[in-house]
Amino acid sequence: MSETRAYVIGRPDVPRWVERILERGQVIAPKAAWGSDVIYDVVQSPAEVAWDYSTTFSPLKRFLFPQTDTLLQWERQGGSGLQVSPTYDETERVFLAVRPCDVSGVLYLDRALGGDRPDIYYLKRRARSTLVALACTEPGDHCFCVCAHSGPFLESGYDLQLTPLPGRYLAEVGTAKGAALVEAAAELFSPAPEQAVEARRDLAREAEARFGDERAYFAAALRKLTFDRVPDDLWDEMADRCLSCGGCTFVCPTCSCFSTADAEEQCSEASQTGSRASGCRQRIWDSCSFEAYSLEASGHNPRAARKHRLKARFFHKLSHQFVRRWETHGCVGCGRCVTVCMGGDDMPAVTAKIRRGKEQCSKL
Repeated sequence: MSETRAYVIGRPDVPRWVERILERGQVIAPKAAWGSDVIYDVVQSPAEVAWDYSTTFSPLKRFLFPQTDTLLQWERQGGSGLQVSPTYDETERVFLAVRPCDVSGVLYLDRALGGDRPDIYYLKRRARSTLVALACTEPGDHCFCVCAHSGPFLESGYDLQLTPLPGRYLAEVGTAKGAALVEAAAELFSPAPEQAVEARRDLAREAEARFGDERAYFAAALRKLTFDRVPDDLWDEMADRCLSCGGCTFVCPTCSCFSTADAEEQCSEASQTGSRASGCRQRIWDSCSFEAYSLEASGHNPRAARKHRLKARFFHKLSHQFVRRWETHGCVGCGRCVTVCMGGDDMPAVTAKIRRGKEQCSKL
């Protein structure tokens, strides 16, 4: 079985397979939430998994890079100082039925947080995570993953990729972790026949044609941002529309701005481990859209003006400097920024404005 890289599983057998996965550790999957919203959340049974969805409200990063993350705990030792111990999350997790854009977001964080200054807290969670992608055959309202080269099907980066076919799923194995999930319910899988593999290729071509209607002008924006050719008055116009709410950064799969804070009290994580810590240091999500984010201890703020914060955000996302560093631009085309931005400064709109060199409020 290990020599085969593609399998099929009948749809009626999928709940039994999910039950086997649940035995292996924590399972995070798309799950119905408020109204018509779907979120990634911990599931306890196969019935909770929402297989028919387009995009979740928030990305996977809150499980690998939590909004509030305890980094270390300390315990007072009288006059001898403090005993300090790091806090690592080593939970085994399977991320099931996640969209390709969200897998691509995790791969971006792998580069950004695992590069020249490795983030051990992120990397420990990531090492114990298995990514099971669910290929997209229909675009969501704001999807533009084709422009970002992050979907609707993945060619690499996944541990296992599922493609919905009539009456069954095609399962493509990408890594040993993915193969282990197939092996866990080997009797439910069979080697994929050539017609199933060919059907997957056809679906991918058809999906790319459907997703291709939405355009984001990454190439033009990258050139103009890199060489500082965006008119200053255009940044003024776009900044007038930005509310500095930070919503775009919190729902973005690739944003990782944070601040830290110390708490002189027992932390919840410390309580769970039975530690007698008298305090902890926590990492908390922050946003480059916030005025105080770049405020220095001296009182000087190099990005006090909203337009400078907006410019810095898109320079970080799209300029050649960062594309070269992380081997890709910082957008996966999930469309969440389009959904949450009340000022029309989402990624497709801003890249289109940069390309045209003028403000234009209509959708692309």
